[in-house]
Amino acid sequence: MQGKTMIQFLVRTVLACCLLGITAVSTAATADQDEHAIQETVRLYLHGTSFNVQGEINQAFHASARLYLDGKDDAEWELSGPEYAKLFSDEKKGQFNGRHGRLINVEVNGKVATAKAEIHIPRQGVRYVDVFLLKKIAGNWKIVSKSAHREPAARHARKVLLVVSNVHQYPGTKVNAGNNFPELAYTYDAFRKAGYAVDFVSPEGGAVPLEMIVTSDALLKKYLYNSDFMWALAHTKPVADVKADEYAGMAFVGGGAAIVGIPDNKPLQDIALRIYEQQGGVIAAICHGTEGIKNLKLSDGTFLIQGKVLTSFPDAFLNKESPIYKAYPFSAEGSIKRQGGIFRHGASGQSHVEVDGRLVTGMSWESSVGVAESMIRLFEQ
Repeated sequence: MQGKTMIQFLVRTVLACCLLGITAVSTAATADQDEHAIQETVRLYLHGTSFNVQGEINQAFHASARLYLDGKDDAEWELSGPEYAKLFSDEKKGQFNGRHGRLINVEVNGKVATAKAEIHIPRQGVRYVDVFLLKKIAGNWKIVSKSAHREPAARHARKVLLVVSNVHQYPGTKVNAGNNFPELAYTYDAFRKAGYAVDFVSPEGGAVPLEMIVTSDALLKKYLYNSDFMWALAHTKPVADVKADEYAGMAFVGGGAAIVGIPDNKPLQDIALRIYEQQGGVIAAICHGTEGIKNLKLSDGTFLIQGKVLTSFPDAFLNKESPIYKAYPFSAEGSIKRQGGIFRHGASGQSHVEVDGRLVTGMSWESSVGVAESMIRLFEQ
C-alpha cells in the first residue's frame, strides 16, 4: 500500500510538472501574440499619420483616448483620438506627408502596455518621440493615451542597416559565439548622433547573442542600460521584413557569430547587392563582419571585394592558444585574400579603416566610429 501511494504521488507530481510546463509555454505564446498585436496597433497609427488615413488612426486609438500634446507657444493641447485623426486630411488620403515613423520600444505588463515611436519630419528639422499607453480591451489592444516630446533633428531621412547573427555557438563545438557589443554600440551611436535611423537585421530575426560587454567603458555601459537600444537587439528584423530601397547603406558587424550563418545567406546578399549596385549605396564591414561580404558577387560575376583594398582582424594578432581558436581555427585575412581582396591592417588596439570606392572596412571594434564616419562622408557626397 505504501508503494502504491508513492507511485500515485510520483504520477501526480509528473502531471503537475507537465501542466506547469504547458502553462509556461502557453503564457509565453500569449505574451508574443500580445506584443505582435501591440506592434500592429502602433503600425496603424504610424502608417495612418504618415499617409493621411483617418480610418487607421481611429482604429489604433480607443474612442475615449486622450492625447496630451504641445500646442502653440508650448501651451498644453488636449484632444481625443477622433479629434487627432481629423488633423490628417481625408482629401489627401494615401499621400505621404513627410512623416517618417518607426516603433522603437514596447513593454507589456498583463493587459496594459507602453510603447514608443520615433516620428522624424526632415523638412521641418524635427523629431518627435511619441509615448503611448495601451490597454487590452475586449481582446483588442488600443492606445488609450499619447504624449510626445519634440526635439531638433537632421534634415534628411537616411537609414542604415546593421547586420547581426543569430548563431550562439561555433559549429561542432560548445564554445559560445556572439555579436561584438562594442562594434554595435559605437557604430549605432555615431550614426544616431549624425541623425541617421538605424535598423538591425538577422537571418531569423528576434534576439541575438552578444559578446565583449565591458561595463567599465562608459559608452558601452550607457547602451547596455538603454532600453530602446536593447529592445532593438531583442527584436532584430528578419531578412524577409527588410526593404532594401529604404537604406542608404548596410554594415556587417563582427564578433564570433558573424562568421557563421551570414556569409552564405542569399537573401542578405541580395539586399546588400541591391543597395550597392542598384541604389549606389555603401557597403561596410567591421572586423570579422568581412565574412558577410566575402561572397558578394556583382552582376558581372566578379566578387565585390576582388581587387579592392580591405582590412579586418589580421592573422598577426590571432591568439592561436585561445580556446576559441583551438575549437574553431579561423582567418578573416585568409578569406579576403582567397576572394581576390587586397589586405591591409594597422597597429593592434588602434582604429584602422580602409575605404575603396563605396566599400568601407574596419580592422577591429576600435574602428567602429571610423567606419560609420566614413560611410556618412560617402552618403553626403
